[in-house]
Amino acid sequence: MAGSIKKNAFYNVLLNISQVIFPLITAPYVSRVLEPDGVGLFNFANTYAGYFALVALLGIPTYGVREVAKARDDRESLSVLVSQLMTIAVMTTVVISAVYLITIAVVGQLTENYIIFLLAGFVIYLAPFKINWYYQGLEEFGFITMRSLILRTLGIICLFIFVRTKSDLVIYIIISVLTGILADIWNFTRMWMSGVRPRLTTKGLRLHVKPLLILFASSVAISIYTVLDTIMLGFIKDYEEVGYYSNAMHMSRILVTAVASLSLVAVPRVSYYMKNKDYDNINRFMNKSLSVVAFLAFPTAIGLSCIAPTFIPLFFGDKYMGAIMPLMILSMLIIVIGFNNLTGMQILIGMGLDKLFLYSVLTGTVSNFLMNCILIPMYGANGASVASVSAELLILIVMAYFVYRHTPIRLDRWIDIIKAFAGTVLFYPLLMLLQRVADGWYLVGAFVLSGALVYVLIEALLRNEALSLFFTAISEKLKRTKTDAL
Repeated sequence: MAGSIKKNAFYNVLLNISQVIFPLITAPYVSRVLEPDGVGLFNFANTYAGYFALVALLGIPTYGVREVAKARDDRESLSVLVSQLMTIAVMTTVVISAVYLITIAVVGQLTENYIIFLLAGFVIYLAPFKINWYYQGLEEFGFITMRSLILRTLGIICLFIFVRTKSDLVIYIIISVLTGILADIWNFTRMWMSGVRPRLTTKGLRLHVKPLLILFASSVAISIYTVLDTIMLGFIKDYEEVGYYSNAMHMSRILVTAVASLSLVAVPRVSYYMKNKDYDNINRFMNKSLSVVAFLAFPTAIGLSCIAPTFIPLFFGDKYMGAIMPLMILSMLIIVIGFNNLTGMQILIGMGLDKLFLYSVLTGTVSNFLMNCILIPMYGANGASVASVSAELLILIVMAYFVYRHTPIRLDRWIDIIKAFAGTVLFYPLLMLLQRVADGWYLVGAFVLSGALVYVLIEALLRNEALSLFFTAISEKLKRTKTDAL
């Protein structure tokens, strides 16, 4: 069991490293070729279509992980479960796809770029075949990682070959769509060959409706501040503001994904422990996650905020100066979402407390929507950024309260959070010192390397538990390697 968790964590970290590296390779090129309004239109179309895909899938991506984890030892039950969930997805997809196509036909702003939106809509049309939840529930993170690496590499190669000018935006979307279709085909074919062969069915669907609707409501509520920001910016302001905001958000989300990589691994494992009422293991696992998330999130967020004014024009180009302030604000999401994944995805969802998860996100949703309505017209991308961070922070507070009041989980390593924050206090004076002797990419590189060194030294002096966990893991890995060699 322990070896499995370590292997899953390794694959998930590898996957998340790729989610950092691949955008770092493509974003500078795409940003310069498509320019802010082209990047904005691409992200607006994908976000708009993604919102409909979210509705088409109900809460299946989250619910499916948990239910597959429970049924993974019984292949017959697994086949029935997958058939039921895919049937529900087919039914909802037909309706939602029709609604999506109608909006393209009647909304002038969408009709103007109808080809872009029709292509982006493939994420909706093929929603039933998006079965990553199946492999996550089985904890087959090795397959998920290798498939993603192969297809992303193929997508990057096509990007550099075929996307050369701003007029190639349609080609860029086609590449994105084809990559997704290949992933769906690969997922489904592998599942079919393994013996799990879903078929359309009408039996047992009602059993899943209530929990799916609860998780669906949570997904919609979350989308208010993760998806609707971009949509509101596109309709209220313009695609250029969307370009600023989306690039800043993507950069912060890339690092959020890297920091929170343990969350995805933990959901099926917490469900497994919960099934056996093993609260001691859950508590131990959660507190380790708390220490690790804090150790990684604070230096990443504060370091990104420090270097954003230098990094943005170097990375995205001089036309993206409007993304500097949004990135400085959104960098705080790395901390807040890191803890939200811990309290929400790992604990509340992992332990089956879907309603509490829903109540948590609803509190942030209402306030975020109201802030968007007020701040976006006045401040554009900056206003959307403030609204996003505020909503996530409010949700974190409510989730922490529910965890304390309704679960036996006690997150008691708060001292590690204080130590992690304390390790970043020298970042700003360090940056000012480096600015006297370096600029451009030399400044960015020097700040990252020296900042990391200073941070680790401070955490070692403060005896941060997370640092000990990392050193222990590395030491054990080296010992196993040496033993295998002998």
